[in-house]
Amino acid sequence: MRALYQPWSDDFLTTKRIRSFQTRVARIMGESRPVSMQLEITNACNFRCLMCPFHGPEKASNRPIGCLQVADYRSLLEQFREMGGTFLIPQGAGESFLHPDIGEMLTIATADMDLDVGLNTNGSHMSDEIIRTILDCGVKEIGFSIDALDPETFHRITGGDLAQVEEGIDLLIARRRERRQRLPLIRVLIVEQAENREEIPEFVSRWISRVDEVVVQALRVEAGRTLGERRKEKRRPCRHLIDTIFVQWDGQMVVCCEDWESVTGVGNVFESSLRELWLGPVMNAYRDAQRRGIWAPPEICRRCDAWAGGVETTIDFGDRVQTASALTRVWRRK
Repeated sequence: MRALYQPWSDDFLTTKRIRSFQTRVARIMGESRPVSMQLEITNACNFRCLMCPFHGPEKASNRPIGCLQVADYRSLLEQFREMGGTFLIPQGAGESFLHPDIGEMLTIATADMDLDVGLNTNGSHMSDEIIRTILDCGVKEIGFSIDALDPETFHRITGGDLAQVEEGIDLLIARRRERRQRLPLIRVLIVEQAENREEIPEFVSRWISRVDEVVVQALRVEAGRTLGERRKEKRRPCRHLIDTIFVQWDGQMVVCCEDWESVTGVGNVFESSLRELWLGPVMNAYRDAQRRGIWAPPEICRRCDAWAGGVETTIDFGDRVQTASALTRVWRRK
């Protein structure tokens, strides 16, 4: 029976549906198979967002800034695909479109590896060339972090130029329309905080007529999506430990995207294989502890709310649907 979920031939693995089936069978047999991988291709960023735990003005990071090499990127994607993975998020603590080889990397993921791709960006590098690559590659979804409606508020929060970001989004929308393409799904995101809270109703109203989805996110108080008393439901094991591999540009595997400083280092994927680390003693110990209701170690998980989510309320407005949880409020166009 075990042979059913061992890696099959490369030709067989090129079909995402088969890889997804492998993952389901593996889980039935008790093996943790990843669905997605968040792969940090660079941790460099040209914005200094107030709420960012890595690049924010009051956040001193000890991690060196760097870029993942294309050869290493390809190797990790091959390993991920062989494990049954289907969805790639090529981002981490930085702005992915600052990577000099971002176009080639997107092409490798979609054309060579048959992976679905989705990522977030601050939107400051949406050139015509980049947009052409996004559309040519068949990127499934792209999110733009736009943390204000007013240009002055935006600059105060991010240090960026709102007009430049909006121009790039409008260009992507126009090019997608010209090609009569449905994808990528285009969303905008705003992190609710004191500086922008009064702008949010108008922000949602303005953007939902232009993009496919608008997301209002809860502010992360510290490492981990800590909501404190706002989270009422009973805690459950975090699916990040089961569903998603997190690798930083220098090869360090960590337990999740909330670990900005590599304090939960599982090992280095340039020294051990992706599979060895994902199914190794450190990750398995974390999974087993959470199944038994033990939320730390690692310490970063103790008060984190990233395990939560799920739709708590749904409102149908006719032309759009709003869903909400303690972590996010989401408006989707029908």
